[in-house]
Amino acid sequence: MMAPSDNQDGEGAGGRPEPEPPGGEPSTADEPDVFGMKELRHALSGPPGDTGERLDAEREALAGLKVRAQQVFGGSQYVFSAGGDDSVRVAEMPSEELDETTQTYVRAPDHAALAHTVAAGSRVVLLRGAEGIGKYAMARAVLVESSCRRLYRLDPTADLKRFDAQTVPTGAGFVLENLTQSAADRLTPFDLRSLDAALRKRDGRLVLTMSSKVRLPDADLERMVTEVTVRPDACEVVRTHLLWRSGPGQAARARRLLGRPEVADLIEGMAQAPALSRAAEAGRLLAELTGPDEDLARRVAERLERLDLCDARSIVPWLEELPDLATQCLAVSTAVFGGEAYETVASLAERLRELLQPPETAEHPDRPRNQPFTSSGSQRLKAIHATLIDSEVATRHGGARGRVVRFQDPDTALRVLEVVWAEYDALREVLPVWLRRCAAHQLPTVGVRAAVAAGVLAQRAFEAIRAQVLMPWAMDREPRLWHAAATALYVAAEDAVHTEAVRNLVTAWSGAGAESRLRAVAARSWRILFEKEGAEQAWALLHALAGAEELDVVDAVCTSVTEYLALEDGRYQREALDLVDQWVVSGNYGPNRRFVGQLSFLYAANDLLGPGFADEHGSAVQLWPELLRAAASDPVRQREIAVLWEAVLNSAEVFESAQQILANWARLVEPDNRGRRALARLLAAGVSTPRTERIIRHQAAAWTQAGTGRGAPLTAREVLACLDRRSISR
Repeated sequence: MMAPSDNQDGEGAGGRPEPEPPGGEPSTADEPDVFGMKELRHALSGPPGDTGERLDAEREALAGLKVRAQQVFGGSQYVFSAGGDDSVRVAEMPSEELDETTQTYVRAPDHAALAHTVAAGSRVVLLRGAEGIGKYAMARAVLVESSCRRLYRLDPTADLKRFDAQTVPTGAGFVLENLTQSAADRLTPFDLRSLDAALRKRDGRLVLTMSSKVRLPDADLERMVTEVTVRPDACEVVRTHLLWRSGPGQAARARRLLGRPEVADLIEGMAQAPALSRAAEAGRLLAELTGPDEDLARRVAERLERLDLCDARSIVPWLEELPDLATQCLAVSTAVFGGEAYETVASLAERLRELLQPPETAEHPDRPRNQPFTSSGSQRLKAIHATLIDSEVATRHGGARGRVVRFQDPDTALRVLEVVWAEYDALREVLPVWLRRCAAHQLPTVGVRAAVAAGVLAQRAFEAIRAQVLMPWAMDREPRLWHAAATALYVAAEDAVHTEAVRNLVTAWSGAGAESRLRAVAARSWRILFEKEGAEQAWALLHALAGAEELDVVDAVCTSVTEYLALEDGRYQREALDLVDQWVVSGNYGPNRRFVGQLSFLYAANDLLGPGFADEHGSAVQLWPELLRAAASDPVRQREIAVLWEAVLNSAEVFESAQQILANWARLVEPDNRGRRALARLLAAGVSTPRTERIIRHQAAAWTQAGTGRGAPLTAREVLACLDRRSISR
């Protein structure tokens, strides 16, 4: 790769390449392979699809470990803010939840007295009781009985000082569930009196629930608390949920099940359940599971056993009851790499086991030799409550990943990861080493999942993970670890507690005096600023780093710009192209940024693929370059992309790569009549000088001479015909 040239003069100026002769291969000088050159070459000539595969794997891993708060707060319901931009988020309860309240709520013996007290007292109600006693169900019931017309949940992380009750709908009821001790410590009598007055004007009510362990900081506040001490009948909770969820059409089946002795035993066992939610879940499973009546109680019991793992307190005994270290490691590997093929997950689990148990030596004689196989993969998966499912995530090479491993209960993954870090010193010591090896794995999706797991752990122990994982990754010679460090930082920043710390770290690493590897990680962390502070700050970061001369930083900026173009199915394409256009076309930002802009465009041109336009039968049967599809869909995008193609084809620094990638585009659309026409129109739109026209004609001639398969004769014919109609050389 040559250094960027300052020469931007017209046709025939020194430093501009003459077109390659038709059929000629681009020259490949034997330049010494400096650090970072391999990555640049790979990105410009490697197989496409890296960005899409990485973003898909990240999205899937984030969902699997339930990183984002909105995955548990609000669900599919509309979420809005009560007040300004930094106020409390509110989600309306769905109609099914209200129906559940009216149809299934089982009143405790003291409920009537409690409801009377609530109706006559403050518009802000504080309920305190043991975990699992039914406080949330009681809060909903109290609001419904108080004639609240619509019910809402407040974000559990909400600061009540920011809850603007004057802006809420009239007659609304609100629940803030599980008030934490730290949040309780911030409450004052003035806060609650202010809320009471505001809610009274809107005919609204707010119920706060808290654990019996939470104590309020003021005696006046303590006097406002209603203690919930009597639990409703858990067996009746099962029955009401079974009947409600069965509905009128299945009422006869529900009554039949209630008459079976094994179902009666299952229901009676719910009396000892630690939480009423378990009884409600038993009723739901009895109503929804299908199959022979005589087998239903057993299957419900098995499902409930798996659901118990959602409680972090249940993970420790479950892990310790697994038969051997290999199975325990498989559970940890499934928590981090669920979604990968079983063979991959099992192999990574074996790496973890080897870290925890050294090979047999005189010092470690406890690893016996010649032991027979004791369990199959299916038995180990059953032991950890995991299963194989058909993957729905296509790879960049087509098809799908096949059968992949997942826990039967999606919540188990996060619980396992949290518990092994918090409870097991031996695992905590080797997890950074294991995650580092996995982050550099040859499968990019494995590296992404390792990075997401590191980010989740950073949310729990930021300083420890920063020192043990993020900094070593960022300073490593392996570029895949730089990408992993940036992904982990992105995940850590999803926790508002650590957002500022992450931002400060990225800012420090992006400084001119920082190591080039740290600056590369900062460039790959652009989305943190983009999502937390907006496009302007992300642009400033990328623009500053685009002036770098170090190839590792250049590669990171180009990769991030490609990601920008691909993010959310191209939603920000216009903004990203504008940034590249400023670097390449405006001429205002110097040769380094012009060079980085040209490379960024070629990175994206080579990597981003997607379905083309539907054929006459309504099916998109051919892959197109994403930038070509954007150009074919919008005349403005077509002009922007055409100008960039003209720039790179005339560039002394990247023309060889530009010719190679353009030939790839031609071969890709060769079978697609509409694709051939789109590429021809795009290239014709980029011709502003006779020189550019000659370059494109030379390339088309080369595609023809290469023949069918290696070349693209049909595309070449279309391009030449379009140029003939618009030629400026005549």
